Amino acid sequence: MNVVTEFPVVREYDRDPLFQAMFEGAAIGIGICRLDGGILEANPALSRMLGYSQQELAGAHARELYPELHRGISAGNGSPDAKWLGELMRGERHCLEIDKLCRRKDGSEFWGHLTVSLGHDARRHFLIAMLGDATERKRVEERLLQAEKMEIIGRLAGGIAHDFNNLLTGILLYCDLLIAGLKSGGLQNHGLEKHGLENHGLDNHGMEEAGLGSGVTEPDRLCQQVEEVRLAGEQGAALTRELLAIARKQAAEPRPTPINEIVTSTKTLLRRLIGEQIELVIVLDPALDSGTGLVLVDPAQLRQILLNLVLNARDAMPQGGTIRLSTRATELPEASAGGLGSKSEGESRRRAVSLVVSDNGCGMDVETRARLFEPFFTTKKPGQGTGLGLATVERIVGAAGGTIEVESEPGHGTSIAVFFPAVAPAAGAMEAVRSL
Repeated sequence: MNVVTEFPVVREYDRDPLFQAMFEGAAIGIGICRLDGGILEANPALSRMLGYSQQELAGAHARELYPELHRGISAGNGSPDAKWLGELMRGERHCLEIDKLCRRKDGSEFWGHLTVSLGHDARRHFLIAMLGDATERKRVEERLLQAEKMEIIGRLAGGIAHDFNNLLTGILLYCDLLIAGLKSGGLQNHGLEKHGLENHGLDNHGMEEAGLGSGVTEPDRLCQQVEEVRLAGEQGAALTRELLAIARKQAAEPRPTPINEIVTSTKTLLRRLIGEQIELVIVLDPALDSGTGLVLVDPAQLRQILLNLVLNARDAMPQGGTIRLSTRATELPEASAGGLGSKSEGESRRRAVSLVVSDNGCGMDVETRARLFEPFFTTKKPGQGTGLGLATVERIVGAAGGTIEVESEPGHGTSIAVFFPAVAPAAGAMEAVRSL
């Protein structure tokens, strides 16, 4: 038998002046409801919270306030609502507490903490529903959840980074030995034919595609290719250092870094990573080559930002397309420019350098953009992404005092602009950064 129908529907309940004063003056929203979820009376706090008048709420149904339910507080026999209602009536629980997404009269939504208990007078039973705004608490809980996720990242990083770094150290060492041997002619003395290296090379067309040009001797070509291997190894080593920094909560090593030079030194690796079906167009602002393109950031982290943004753009174009990578002297967006100190100091620090990665891929909807920098969030298939790349980008940019702007529409591609505060080169700084 349905437990709801065992009790008469409440239409009136006993009142006294003290109860009425408490009901009207309570800071929390209170509603008196029938067992089927119909609202009999609402206090002023509930009226203010939901945007309805008390008269509008009286006679309404609770399902109108909960957009995710589209049903009443009470449901049919065997439903979760019927179950807890029966438990309340049998005395097996004294109340129900739950967070619910609530909808105001104007259509806006907020998180509410709902507590439902069973009341009765001498003749009838009714429900007492108390609703508090839990939006801020939910936000705090989400921030704590993100912190826990980052803690998990740290634990994973600490577990694998040391061993991975040892492997990369060996790779870089052998790259150095190969380069030294090629430059000294040691490998020629052993004979390239003996090792089958004379056939590994590309024809003139392939050499041009690889950026080596025609007329390059075999040892020179091998040397350049080993340099590419070494660069990839350095990127891996930089990643392990970043993982270790997360695990140990260590700060990075920011220094004045020429953004154009970092892009130029990484472009060959980027072209090979994105594949032949995608065109990479690089447009560097020449004004940044004169010493105005310095940003205070760890060079390895800047390369990591490049890799993450370009690889994400690649993954948004499985059928091919174009990625545009550009740098530009600009100003910090207003949201990032405030609070930087005195007026003169704030004005000088408004100078910025932007790094923009755009694609003509599938684009993103509003919901995806809202979660874009959330750790572990990814729209890729299982095994194809971790959801850590953009979260890492946001953390690095934030630590450098910069900001990120995202423009994207479904079917119209995505543009992600990273802004770094520009730093003025100190005496001798340009000579120092050339060694990066």
